Amino acid sequence: MLVGHDGMRSIDHAGFQCQSHLWLAGRVDVPALRGALETLHQHYPVMTARLEKYPSTPSSLGRTPPSTGPRWVFQNNTSVEFNEVTLDAADEAAVRRYAERRFDEPLDLPRMNPIGFHLLHLPDGRDVFLLRWSHVLMDGKAPELVVHELNRRFEDPGLPAPPPPDGDEMQAHLAKFDRTVRRKAAARVIRSHLRLPVRPLTLVPPDAPDWVTGPFRMIVRTLDVGATEQFVARVKRLCGFNNLAPAVLASVFRACLQHTPRRVKRRSLLQTDVPLNLRPPGSTQPLFRNFMAFISLGARVRDLGRRDDLTQQLNVQMREQLRRGIDLGNLQMMSFMSRYDRMLARHIKTHMQKSPMALGFGFLGPAFGGMEAFCGVPVERFYTLNSALAPPGITLQVNLHRGRLNFALTYVGDAVPDSLAQAFLDTMIADLQDERASR
Repeated sequence: MLVGHDGMRSIDHAGFQCQSHLWLAGRVDVPALRGALETLHQHYPVMTARLEKYPSTPSSLGRTPPSTGPRWVFQNNTSVEFNEVTLDAADEAAVRRYAERRFDEPLDLPRMNPIGFHLLHLPDGRDVFLLRWSHVLMDGKAPELVVHELNRRFEDPGLPAPPPPDGDEMQAHLAKFDRTVRRKAAARVIRSHLRLPVRPLTLVPPDAPDWVTGPFRMIVRTLDVGATEQFVARVKRLCGFNNLAPAVLASVFRACLQHTPRRVKRRSLLQTDVPLNLRPPGSTQPLFRNFMAFISLGARVRDLGRRDDLTQQLNVQMREQLRRGIDLGNLQMMSFMSRYDRMLARHIKTHMQKSPMALGFGFLGPAFGGMEAFCGVPVERFYTLNSALAPPGITLQVNLHRGRLNFALTYVGDAVPDSLAQAFLDTMIADLQDERASR
């Protein structure tokens, strides 16, 4: 994540950052919330840490040892970033404009807190609690755990600090597997990249510059409970289990094909990475960490004709990649390449320019238990957004909260017009619900 963040900053992007929005049914007790934030900070001082990329400490003999790699350096007398703002309007557009401006602000980790909190007071008596954080600090599932821990300290200010982490969770996860198994999985990943060149389909026009970094725009759509239940029932009928990612991606790819400004050719491909949460079900730790693996799912243009057939194809593809340990192979490759961060950065930039994904994508699954209320106030809606870079131009995050699916789209306004982003999302959601598309 740090390599990705530094690469984005090197081309004047604001950095690899994310947001989570909690729409509340009323007002929060602000002094009690501030107290809970300070207590959480005492227990997790990384909330105000600064990033040192290549730290080295001189020895007693005056020699400087080799770099020990990036690390968070805790700060004394540094406060949690908490901004309290009153908006002029109670509509979603006002909140969206505020959030878009936060995405456009560069996140400089050697000088800034890696996470900030914003409380937006709406004139209709409701609040919106907004988290903005660096993806170097934690993954897309972690804000749910942060809110959970914050809520616990709001309810019980005397809650003791959690035990310190027992080493590096990601390395511990890799160590569960035999070295030979890890190497074979990594070799499968390498072989999967040794294929003939393809023509990726994105929503960014072919004559766009190599990189377009802003301004950020966002759209959020929510399915009602009834429509969500029908969708889940269809996924269970088709796939036999309740993983919604293949079904969502089937409609995403079909919408991309319909709206791409690029010429569709025989070798055109739609592809994206899909994150996998490594925490055991119900686990609240690790908190401020990236603890996810990923696999890639894709489809050729010839496979996009029938939505349900495509859903089943992507479902089989996902299961096959998990069976072959592609997620483990990707982790093993990242662990090895982290020693050569400059080489990894060059590889990622070259790959994104020559063969970009159709879009950034994350299915975050059902929200963590207890997300129905925050600091004593009911949570009406909760979703998470990821920053975007063109190519691919758009990032879609999907989660399930209070029985409703949320689709949170972030896109680069100078590469993907507002009308195109809205048409893409509307087409995708309509296709996802269309019963005729199964025939």
